[in-house]
Amino acid sequence: PGFLRYENIDGDDAITPEDRTYIGNPNPDFTYGLNLGFDYKGFDLSAFFTGSQGNEIFNYNRWWIDFWPSFQNMKSTDLLYNSWTPERPDATVPKASNKSNFSNNTQSVSYYVEDGSFFRLRTLQLGYSLPANVVNNAGFSRARIYLQGTNLFTITDYSGLDPDLNTGADSAFGVDLGNYPLVKQFLVGVNIG
Repeated sequence: PGFLRYENIDGDDAITPEDRTYIGNPNPDFTYGLNLGFDYKGFDLSAFFTGSQGNEIFNYNRWWIDFWPSFQNMKSTDLLYNSWTPERPDATVPKASNKSNFSNNTQSVSYYVEDGSFFRLRTLQLGYSLPANVVNNAGFSRARIYLQGTNLFTITDYSGLDPDLNTGADSAFGVDLGNYPLVKQFLVGVNIG
């Protein structure tokens, strides 16, 4: 009780190598983006939203943090508070064990596969173009000041740091190897012509 369970895919009432199957799909059903823009009396507001729907991510970070033998100096609070015990029979993390075996961290199993769908506000910018008479008096043809925020929020059910994976390697497509997440930024700028 408390360890990973395996499905008998071939129906022979025994768990054998023939029960292995393909799990997960890193390819999204669709990706999308939405650009919005608004101008009023010298003010402008623009927003860019992006997202992905229907892809799955192999969250390899769980191998490191949810199983005691994988890396003993770094463990998740899920292992501490949500792993299986007789008092927590509906736990979300398998039983904590200090031995590597087939029932915890030695196999690639569906425990690591998660929904990678997300919706993100990639960019939000608010600007103001100074009136022509003010700009011309200063010797310019145009001047605009703006505030910009990037990666302000992400809506996802993915438990890792960032569902928008960009590993750069074909062999790790759809695999979260501890990628550094896209950072939230706030910028102030001036455009002068």
